[in-house]
Amino acid sequence: MFPAALLPTDTLPLPLSHGSVHVPLCRARFTAYSGQDNPHTFGGKDLLLVDGKPQFAEVAILRAFQGSGWQGRWLETYGNGMMTPGLWNAWHPDGPRAQEQLPITDAWVNERLQAIAAENGNSFSGCWDVVAWKNDRLVFAESKKRKKDAMRGTQLRWLEAALRCGCALEDFLVVEWALPPRMTPSTILGL
Repeated sequence: MFPAALLPTDTLPLPLSHGSVHVPLCRARFTAYSGQDNPHTFGGKDLLLVDGKPQFAEVAILRAFQGSGWQGRWLETYGNGMMTPGLWNAWHPDGPRAQEQLPITDAWVNERLQAIAAENGNSFSGCWDVVAWKNDRLVFAESKKRKKDAMRGTQLRWLEAALRCGCALEDFLVVEWALPPRMTPSTILGL
């Protein structure tokens, strides 16, 4: 049901108001960007090599969905109105104001997102990073860097609002990602 690159291998227990739930969890490795240019890092986020350019994990996850025939967006609430999130397909290196908005044209997706936002106190705050859809299935994926990031309360509230609107736990995916270890002379020599 998920793209092959994002198949869950575990579940992540999350505390909700009515008890703990277990959300599908995928562990992924991405490639660090090592180019010479100096793109905006959106507050110090790790730059990854995606499409041959510096991007973020959200775009890497989005590309995995798109590569498997899904449509999707990186939905960004930071710096946007409560009901007007950024809908992005990639990261422009000049920063947040340079991002291209790519509206969702599928009415049923917009209706479901608006219903969840209404249930979430008329706010997209906490919406998971990537929204992807294929046929009649809508999935929310959240990017978390291994050993650095944790789920926030706003994200748990979004999950609860979505569940109240008819989404299932299988419609959510936490992508816990890491970068491959850096090669040093001692690791190359096996020391």
